[in-house]
Amino acid sequence: MRIKYGFLFALTGLLSATAQDWKNIPVPANPGKNKQWVLQENVSDDFNYISEPKNSKTNFGKNGKWYNFYHNGWDGPGTTYWKYNHVYVDGSDLVVKASRWDKSNELNPKSPWPNKMGKPNGGINAGCITSNKKVKFPVFVESKISVANIALASDVWLLSPDDTQEIDIIECYGGAGNGNGYFAQFIHLSHHSFIRDPFTDYQPRDLNSWWAKSGVKSWGEYSWNNGDRKYVRVAVNWIAPEHFEYFVDGELQRVLYKDAFATKKGSVWQYTHPTMKDGKLEFDGGYQKVETFGTSPTYDFEILKEASKVSKVNTVDPYDFQKGKGFTKAMDIIVNIESQNWHVADGRTPGDDDLSDPRKNQVKVDWIRVYKPKKAKKAKKDTKEKE
Repeated sequence: MRIKYGFLFALTGLLSATAQDWKNIPVPANPGKNKQWVLQENVSDDFNYISEPKNSKTNFGKNGKWYNFYHNGWDGPGTTYWKYNHVYVDGSDLVVKASRWDKSNELNPKSPWPNKMGKPNGGINAGCITSNKKVKFPVFVESKISVANIALASDVWLLSPDDTQEIDIIECYGGAGNGNGYFAQFIHLSHHSFIRDPFTDYQPRDLNSWWAKSGVKSWGEYSWNNGDRKYVRVAVNWIAPEHFEYFVDGELQRVLYKDAFATKKGSVWQYTHPTMKDGKLEFDGGYQKVETFGTSPTYDFEILKEASKVSKVNTVDPYDFQKGKGFTKAMDIIVNIESQNWHVADGRTPGDDDLSDPRKNQVKVDWIRVYKPKKAKKAKKDTKEKE
Protein backbone atom coordinates (compact mmCIF):
# COMPACT_ATOMS: atom_id res chain seq x y z
CA MET A 1 0.00 0.00 0.00
CA ARG A 2 2.80 2.44 0.84
CA ILE A 3 4.47 1.78 -2.54
CA LYS A 4 1.19 2.39 -4.26
CA TYR A 5 0.61 5.64 -2.34
CA GLY A 6 4.18 6.77 -3.01
CA PHE A 7 3.82 6.24 -6.73
CA LEU A 8 0.43 7.92 -6.76
CA PHE A 9 1.76 10.85 -4.75
CA ALA A 10 4.56 11.41 -7.28
CA LEU A 11 2.21 11.07 -10.22
CA THR A 12 -0.56 13.29 -8.89
CA GLY A 13 1.98 15.81 -7.62
CA LEU A 14 3.26 16.19 -11.17
CA LEU A 15 -0.26 16.53 -12.53
CA SER A 16 -1.13 19.08 -9.84
CA ALA A 17 1.77 21.25 -10.90
CA THR A 18 0.72 21.26 -14.55
CA ALA A 19 -3.09 21.16 -14.66
CA GLN A 20 -5.32 22.67 -12.00
CA ASP A 21 -8.89 21.41 -11.76
CA TRP A 22 -10.19 24.97 -12.17
CA LYS A 23 -8.20 25.87 -15.28
CA ASN A 24 -11.29 26.10 -17.51
CA ILE A 25 -13.42 27.96 -14.96
CA PRO A 26 -13.10 31.75 -15.35
CA VAL A 27 -12.85 33.95 -12.28
CA PRO A 28 -16.33 35.51 -12.05
CA ALA A 29 -15.21 38.73 -10.33
CA ASN A 30 -13.95 41.84 -12.06
CA PRO A 31 -10.26 42.50 -11.25
CA GLY A 32 -10.66 46.22 -11.92
CA LYS A 33 -9.82 48.59 -14.73
CA ASN A 34 -6.69 47.64 -16.70
CA LYS A 35 -6.05 44.70 -14.34
CA GLN A 36 -6.01 40.93 -14.65
CA TRP A 37 -6.23 38.07 -12.19
CA VAL A 38 -2.98 36.34 -11.25
CA LEU A 39 -3.09 32.96 -9.49
CA GLN A 40 -1.43 32.84 -6.05
CA GLU A 41 0.07 29.36 -6.20
CA ASN A 42 1.36 29.36 -2.62
CA VAL A 43 -2.21 29.35 -1.24
CA SER A 44 -4.07 27.58 -4.06
CA ASP A 45 -4.48 23.80 -4.11
CA ASP A 46 -6.29 21.24 -6.28
CA PHE A 47 -5.65 18.43 -3.74
CA ASN A 48 -4.65 16.00 -6.51
CA TYR A 49 -2.21 14.12 -4.30
CA ILE A 50 -2.14 11.74 -1.35
CA SER A 51 -1.57 12.87 2.23
CA GLU A 52 -2.43 10.25 4.81
CA PRO A 53 -3.84 11.13 8.28
CA LYS A 54 -1.17 12.02 10.83
CA ASN A 55 -1.27 11.81 14.62
CA SER A 56 0.90 14.90 15.09
CA LYS A 57 0.90 18.46 13.79
CA THR A 58 2.14 18.15 10.21
CA ASN A 59 2.56 20.28 7.10
CA PHE A 60 1.20 18.90 3.84
CA GLY A 61 0.66 19.95 0.24
CA LYS A 62 3.24 21.25 -2.21
CA ASN A 63 5.94 23.15 -0.29
CA GLY A 64 3.90 22.69 2.91
CA LYS A 65 0.91 24.87 2.06
CA TRP A 66 -1.19 23.63 4.99
CA TYR A 67 -0.98 22.14 8.46
CA ASN A 68 -3.55 19.90 10.12
CA PHE A 69 -4.80 22.10 12.97
CA TYR A 70 -6.18 25.52 13.86
CA HIS A 71 -3.97 28.62 13.69
CA ASN A 72 -3.38 28.74 17.45
CA GLY A 73 -3.68 26.36 20.42
CA TRP A 74 -7.47 26.60 20.77
CA ASP A 75 -9.11 23.31 19.82
CA GLY A 76 -12.60 24.40 18.84
CA PRO A 77 -15.92 26.02 19.82
CA GLY A 78 -18.88 24.43 21.57
CA THR A 79 -18.28 20.69 21.89
CA THR A 80 -15.61 20.61 19.13
CA TYR A 81 -12.23 18.95 19.66
CA TRP A 82 -10.03 19.45 16.60
CA LYS A 83 -7.79 16.42 16.04
CA TYR A 84 -4.74 16.05 13.80
CA ASN A 85 -5.78 12.76 12.18
CA HIS A 86 -9.24 13.94 11.10
CA VAL A 87 -7.74 15.49 7.97
CA TYR A 88 -6.30 13.77 4.88
CA VAL A 89 -6.03 14.12 1.09
CA ASP A 90 -7.29 11.16 -0.96
CA GLY A 91 -5.83 11.94 -4.39
CA SER A 92 -8.62 14.25 -5.57
CA ASP A 93 -10.11 15.91 -2.48
CA LEU A 94 -9.20 17.29 0.89
CA VAL A 95 -11.27 15.27 3.38
CA VAL A 96 -12.20 16.73 6.78
CA LYS A 97 -14.20 14.42 9.02
CA ALA A 98 -15.90 14.17 12.42
CA SER A 99 -16.31 11.42 15.03
CA ARG A 100 -17.34 10.98 18.66
CA TRP A 101 -14.89 12.36 21.23
CA ASP A 102 -13.82 9.90 23.93
CA LYS A 103 -12.02 11.36 26.94
CA SER A 104 -10.86 7.92 28.10
CA ASN A 105 -9.16 7.25 24.75
CA GLU A 106 -8.50 10.75 23.44
CA LEU A 107 -6.81 11.36 20.11
CA ASN A 108 -4.01 13.90 19.62
CA PRO A 109 -3.81 16.65 20.58
CA LYS A 110 -5.08 16.13 24.11
CA SER A 111 -7.49 18.93 24.97
CA PRO A 112 -6.72 21.37 27.80
CA TRP A 113 -10.49 21.96 27.96
CA PRO A 114 -12.13 18.54 28.46
CA ASN A 115 -15.87 18.22 29.09
CA LYS A 116 -16.83 21.25 26.98
CA MET A 117 -20.28 22.68 27.75
CA GLY A 118 -20.59 20.09 30.52
CA LYS A 119 -21.23 17.33 27.99
CA PRO A 120 -18.70 14.52 28.59
CA ASN A 121 -20.61 12.24 26.22
CA GLY A 122 -21.39 14.91 23.66
CA GLY A 123 -17.94 15.93 22.46
CA ILE A 124 -17.07 15.75 18.77
CA ASN A 125 -13.66 15.13 17.20
CA ALA A 126 -13.29 17.21 14.04
CA GLY A 127 -10.73 18.08 11.40
CA CYS A 128 -9.22 21.51 10.80
CA ILE A 129 -6.52 22.82 8.45
CA THR A 130 -4.81 26.21 8.22
CA SER A 131 -2.73 27.77 5.47
CA ASN A 132 0.93 28.53 6.14
CA LYS A 133 0.68 31.69 4.00
CA LYS A 134 -1.80 34.51 4.42
CA VAL A 135 -4.02 36.48 2.07
CA LYS A 136 -4.87 40.16 2.09
CA PHE A 137 -7.14 42.44 0.06
CA PRO A 138 -7.52 42.91 -2.82
CA VAL A 139 -7.93 39.15 -3.22
CA PHE A 140 -10.37 36.61 -4.64
CA VAL A 141 -10.70 33.30 -2.76
CA GLU A 142 -12.93 30.48 -4.03
CA SER A 143 -13.54 26.93 -2.84
CA LYS A 144 -15.34 24.01 -4.48
CA ILE A 145 -16.79 22.10 -1.55
CA SER A 146 -19.15 19.23 -0.73
CA VAL A 147 -20.47 19.78 2.79
CA ALA A 148 -21.03 17.15 5.49
CA ASN A 149 -24.52 15.65 5.70
CA ILE A 150 -24.62 16.08 9.46
CA ALA A 151 -25.79 18.69 11.99
CA LEU A 152 -22.37 20.36 12.17
CA ALA A 153 -20.90 23.44 10.50
CA SER A 154 -18.85 22.88 7.32
CA ASP A 155 -16.57 25.89 6.91
CA VAL A 156 -14.05 27.60 4.65
CA TRP A 157 -13.04 30.95 6.11
CA LEU A 158 -10.41 33.65 6.53
CA LEU A 159 -9.16 34.77 9.94
CA SER A 160 -6.57 37.29 11.11
CA PRO A 161 -3.83 35.94 13.44
CA ASP A 162 -5.17 38.02 16.35
CA ASP A 163 -8.72 36.65 15.85
CA THR A 164 -10.32 40.06 15.39
CA GLN A 165 -11.26 39.96 11.67
CA GLU A 166 -13.00 37.03 9.95
CA ILE A 167 -14.54 36.55 6.51
CA ASP A 168 -16.63 33.42 5.99
CA ILE A 169 -16.41 32.04 2.48
CA ILE A 170 -18.88 29.28 3.32
CA GLU A 171 -20.51 28.37 6.62
CA CYS A 172 -23.12 25.67 6.15
CA TYR A 173 -24.98 23.50 8.68
CA GLY A 174 -25.62 20.76 6.15
CA GLY A 175 -27.47 17.86 7.80
CA ALA A 176 -31.22 18.16 8.28
CA GLY A 177 -31.35 15.65 11.17
CA ASN A 178 -31.36 16.35 14.91
CA GLY A 179 -33.67 19.33 14.60
CA ASN A 180 -31.47 21.12 12.05
CA GLY A 181 -33.96 21.09 9.15
CA TYR A 182 -34.34 24.87 9.01
CA PHE A 183 -30.65 25.78 8.95
CA ALA A 184 -29.72 22.91 6.61
CA GLN A 185 -31.31 24.73 3.67
CA PHE A 186 -28.97 27.75 3.85
CA ILE A 187 -25.39 28.81 3.25
CA HIS A 188 -24.47 31.70 5.52
CA LEU A 189 -22.62 34.47 3.67
CA SER A 190 -21.19 36.51 6.49
CA HIS A 191 -18.18 37.87 8.37
CA HIS A 192 -17.24 38.69 11.97
CA SER A 193 -15.67 41.71 13.64
CA PHE A 194 -14.36 40.96 17.15
CA ILE A 195 -12.88 42.45 20.24
CA ARG A 196 -11.22 39.87 22.47
CA ASP A 197 -11.52 41.38 25.96
CA PRO A 198 -14.27 41.45 26.93
CA PHE A 199 -15.15 39.07 24.10
CA THR A 200 -17.66 40.71 21.77
CA ASP A 201 -18.68 39.56 18.29
CA TYR A 202 -20.52 41.30 15.46
CA GLN A 203 -21.68 39.63 12.28
CA PRO A 204 -24.44 40.56 9.82
CA ARG A 205 -27.55 38.64 10.82
CA ASP A 206 -30.07 40.03 8.37
CA LEU A 207 -32.33 37.49 6.67
CA ASN A 208 -30.61 38.10 3.33
CA SER A 209 -27.29 36.81 4.72
CA TRP A 210 -28.78 33.29 4.65
CA TRP A 211 -28.49 32.16 1.02
CA ALA A 212 -30.78 29.44 -0.32
CA LYS A 213 -30.74 27.60 -3.65
CA SER A 214 -34.05 26.77 -5.29
CA GLY A 215 -34.88 23.09 -4.79
CA VAL A 216 -32.29 22.48 -2.03
CA LYS A 217 -33.92 21.59 1.30
CA SER A 218 -30.73 20.22 2.83
CA TRP A 219 -27.22 21.05 1.65
CA GLY A 220 -26.02 17.84 3.26
CA GLU A 221 -28.41 15.70 1.23
CA TYR A 222 -27.64 17.74 -1.88
CA SER A 223 -23.91 17.22 -1.37
CA TRP A 224 -24.16 13.52 -0.50
CA ASN A 225 -26.43 12.91 -3.53
CA ASN A 226 -26.88 9.18 -2.83
CA GLY A 227 -23.12 8.67 -2.85
CA ASP A 228 -22.39 10.60 -6.07
CA ARG A 229 -21.11 13.74 -4.33
CA LYS A 230 -22.12 17.18 -5.55
CA TYR A 231 -20.12 20.33 -4.95
CA VAL A 232 -20.86 24.03 -4.67
CA ARG A 233 -18.43 26.83 -5.52
CA VAL A 234 -18.44 29.69 -3.03
CA ALA A 235 -16.14 32.70 -3.25
CA VAL A 236 -15.35 36.01 -1.61
CA ASN A 237 -13.87 38.91 -3.52
CA TRP A 238 -12.32 41.01 -0.75
CA ILE A 239 -11.96 44.24 -2.67
CA ALA A 240 -11.27 46.77 0.09
CA PRO A 241 -11.54 47.14 3.89
CA GLU A 242 -15.28 47.81 3.63
CA HIS A 243 -16.16 46.11 0.36
CA PHE A 244 -16.86 42.34 0.01
CA GLU A 245 -18.50 40.43 -2.86
CA TYR A 246 -19.87 36.89 -2.43
CA PHE A 247 -20.27 34.48 -5.37
CA VAL A 248 -22.03 31.11 -5.47
CA ASP A 249 -21.38 28.83 -8.45
CA GLY A 250 -19.88 31.75 -10.33
CA GLU A 251 -22.80 34.15 -9.83
CA LEU A 252 -22.69 37.28 -7.70
CA GLN A 253 -25.20 36.92 -4.85
CA ARG A 254 -24.36 39.49 -2.18
CA VAL A 255 -22.26 42.63 -1.74
CA LEU A 256 -21.31 44.61 1.35
CA TYR A 257 -20.13 48.16 0.74
CA LYS A 258 -19.55 50.53 3.65
CA ASP A 259 -23.04 51.22 5.06
CA ALA A 260 -25.30 49.10 2.82
CA PHE A 261 -26.03 45.57 1.58
CA ALA A 262 -26.96 44.41 -1.92
CA THR A 263 -28.47 40.93 -2.18
CA LYS A 264 -29.89 38.95 -5.09
CA LYS A 265 -33.32 37.60 -4.19
CA GLY A 266 -34.66 35.48 -7.02
CA SER A 267 -34.57 37.69 -10.11
CA VAL A 268 -34.35 40.99 -8.19
CA TRP A 269 -31.51 42.77 -6.42
CA GLN A 270 -32.41 44.36 -3.08
CA TYR A 271 -30.45 47.26 -1.57
CA THR A 272 -30.81 47.52 2.20
CA HIS A 273 -29.10 49.08 5.19
CA PRO A 274 -29.13 48.25 8.92
CA THR A 275 -30.71 50.34 11.65
CA MET A 276 -29.68 51.22 15.21
CA LYS A 277 -31.55 52.41 18.27
CA ASP A 278 -29.79 53.78 21.35
CA GLY A 279 -26.45 52.64 19.96
CA LYS A 280 -27.54 49.03 19.35
CA LEU A 281 -28.48 47.23 16.16
CA GLU A 282 -32.18 46.53 15.88
CA PHE A 283 -33.56 43.01 15.47
CA ASP A 284 -36.91 41.68 14.33
CA GLY A 285 -37.88 38.01 14.75
CA GLY A 286 -34.31 37.01 15.51
CA TYR A 287 -32.89 38.67 12.39
CA GLN A 288 -31.02 41.95 12.08
CA LYS A 289 -33.47 44.63 11.00
CA VAL A 290 -32.83 46.45 7.73
CA GLU A 291 -34.53 49.15 5.71
CA THR A 292 -34.96 48.78 1.95
CA PHE A 293 -33.48 51.54 -0.17
CA GLY A 294 -34.45 50.16 -3.57
CA THR A 295 -34.38 47.29 -6.05
CA SER A 296 -33.08 46.63 -9.55
CA PRO A 297 -33.27 43.75 -12.08
CA THR A 298 -29.46 43.48 -12.21
CA TYR A 299 -26.73 44.41 -9.77
CA ASP A 300 -25.96 48.13 -9.84
CA PHE A 301 -23.01 49.36 -7.79
CA GLU A 302 -24.17 52.97 -8.18
CA ILE A 303 -27.44 52.16 -6.38
CA LEU A 304 -25.49 50.43 -3.62
CA LYS A 305 -23.32 53.53 -3.18
CA GLU A 306 -26.43 55.71 -2.94
CA ALA A 307 -27.92 53.35 -0.34
CA SER A 308 -24.68 53.62 1.62
CA LYS A 309 -24.88 57.42 1.60
CA VAL A 310 -28.39 57.33 3.06
CA SER A 311 -27.52 54.80 5.76
CA LYS A 312 -26.19 55.83 9.17
CA VAL A 313 -24.92 52.36 10.17
CA ASN A 314 -21.84 50.57 8.88
CA THR A 315 -22.39 47.01 7.61
CA VAL A 316 -18.83 45.74 8.10
CA ASP A 317 -18.05 47.06 11.59
CA PRO A 318 -21.04 48.96 13.08
CA TYR A 319 -19.63 49.00 16.61
CA ASP A 320 -16.24 50.31 15.42
CA PHE A 321 -14.25 47.38 16.85
CA GLN A 322 -11.64 47.99 14.12
CA LYS A 323 -11.26 51.70 14.94
CA GLY A 324 -12.71 52.92 11.67
CA LYS A 325 -10.22 51.00 9.52
CA GLY A 326 -12.45 48.17 8.36
CA PHE A 327 -10.82 44.85 7.47
CA THR A 328 -7.14 45.49 6.75
CA LYS A 329 -5.26 42.55 8.30
CA ALA A 330 -3.69 39.62 6.45
CA MET A 331 -5.64 36.42 7.11
CA ASP A 332 -5.11 32.67 7.25
CA ILE A 333 -7.29 30.34 5.16
CA ILE A 334 -9.00 27.77 7.39
CA VAL A 335 -11.12 24.71 6.50
CA ASN A 336 -12.88 22.77 9.25
CA ILE A 337 -15.90 21.13 10.83
CA GLU A 338 -17.37 22.65 14.00
CA SER A 339 -19.92 21.79 16.68
CA GLN A 340 -20.88 25.34 17.57
CA ASN A 341 -22.16 26.54 20.95
CA TRP A 342 -25.50 27.92 19.81
CA HIS A 343 -26.46 24.74 17.96
CA VAL A 344 -25.49 22.47 20.84
CA ALA A 345 -27.39 24.65 23.32
CA ASP A 346 -30.55 24.14 21.24
CA GLY A 347 -30.02 20.39 20.86
CA ARG A 348 -28.89 20.48 17.22
CA THR A 349 -26.01 18.03 17.57
CA PRO A 350 -25.40 14.73 15.77
CA GLY A 351 -25.75 11.29 17.33
CA ASP A 352 -23.25 8.44 17.23
CA ASP A 353 -24.82 6.91 14.10
CA ASP A 354 -24.23 10.07 12.06
CA LEU A 355 -20.74 10.59 13.43
CA SER A 356 -19.65 7.05 12.54
CA ASP A 357 -21.14 7.14 9.03
CA PRO A 358 -18.56 8.19 6.38
CA ARG A 359 -21.44 8.96 4.02
CA LYS A 360 -22.41 11.78 6.34
CA ASN A 361 -19.47 12.84 8.50
CA GLN A 362 -17.12 14.17 5.80
CA VAL A 363 -16.50 17.52 4.19
CA LYS A 364 -14.79 17.18 0.80
CA VAL A 365 -12.96 20.08 -0.83
CA ASP A 366 -12.10 19.61 -4.50
CA TRP A 367 -9.99 22.77 -4.67
CA ILE A 368 -9.23 26.20 -3.29
CA ARG A 369 -7.96 28.92 -5.60
CA VAL A 370 -6.69 32.40 -4.79
CA TYR A 371 -6.10 35.29 -7.19
CA LYS A 372 -4.73 38.81 -6.87
CA PRO A 373 -5.50 41.62 -9.34
CA LYS A 374 -2.40 42.88 -11.09
CA LYS A 375 -1.84 45.54 -13.71
CA ALA A 376 -2.44 43.98 -17.11
CA LYS A 377 0.54 43.63 -19.37
CA LYS A 378 0.29 45.32 -22.74
CA ALA A 379 0.30 42.97 -25.68
CA LYS A 380 3.54 43.02 -27.64
CA LYS A 381 3.28 44.49 -31.12
CA ASP A 382 3.93 42.15 -34.01
CA THR A 383 7.04 43.55 -35.66
CA LYS A 384 7.15 40.97 -38.43
CA GLU A 385 6.48 42.24 -41.88
CA LYS A 386 3.58 40.67 -43.71
CA GLU A 387 4.66 38.55 -46.63
